[in-house]
Amino acid sequence: MARPRVLLTGFGPFPGVADNPSAWLAETLAQRPPLEVDAEFHARVLPTAWQAAQSMPRLYDELQPHVMIHFGVSQRAKTFRIERFAHNRAARRADAHGLMPSGLLIQAEGAERFDTKLPGAAVAAHLRACGVAAASSRSAGSYLCNFLYYHSLEWALRQPDPRLILFVHVPPLHLFGPETLLRGGHETLRFVLASARENTRVASLASPLEGEADRSKIGREGGKSQTRTSLLTPLPDPPPQGGRELANSASSKAKDA
Repeated sequence: MARPRVLLTGFGPFPGVADNPSAWLAETLAQRPPLEVDAEFHARVLPTAWQAAQSMPRLYDELQPHVMIHFGVSQRAKTFRIERFAHNRAARRADAHGLMPSGLLIQAEGAERFDTKLPGAAVAAHLRACGVAAASSRSAGSYLCNFLYYHSLEWALRQPDPRLILFVHVPPLHLFGPETLLRGGHETLRFVLASARENTRVASLASPLEGEADRSKIGREGGKSQTRTSLLTPLPDPPPQGGRELANSASSKAKDA
């Protein structure tokens, strides 16, 4: 694919977490990406604030990233947690400015859930193969991590061409040191950019006639073309497997951002 534009984000401090490793990881990964990766990197450290996360789609409109990887910390996580879904819910919990969300739903008329187009279980398996403890997760919680993820995935669906979005929860620094965090960030980035290249390759195989039909369908259906979506849809994650998936779901109650 052409040189992709990649946006990496982390969060700043919030109540209970004075030093948020997700901020360090996003900035360091943009400055020190894997040597073989050719991409245009942008990094943002977001205030842990409802309003800041809600306004991010404006930045997306300006920057037009092809890939976004959001990082946040979970105080209960013991591995990299690859988040598969963003749910339409917001906890009545104060942000770093002491403010509450406007309601219990992120969007009153919004979808109940958005799914990443990346295979969470495969991302986690790749990290484990590279020596980084990781697991896929079915819940990003209901605090600002989930809030940002929901807005990002909703924005991606409104774009005329495919965008890849992923949220990754990382453990506190006392569990994973900087070296392990950066290795996990590198391998996550490698996997996501390889997926983006594959999507572009598959898209380029479409005949001109097929492409014209797709564009016509997008115009009729407000951009929700089944053909366009299928170019981004990988093999599905395996079904939940008892204890591990239940533990990941229960971890949504953790304090995270």
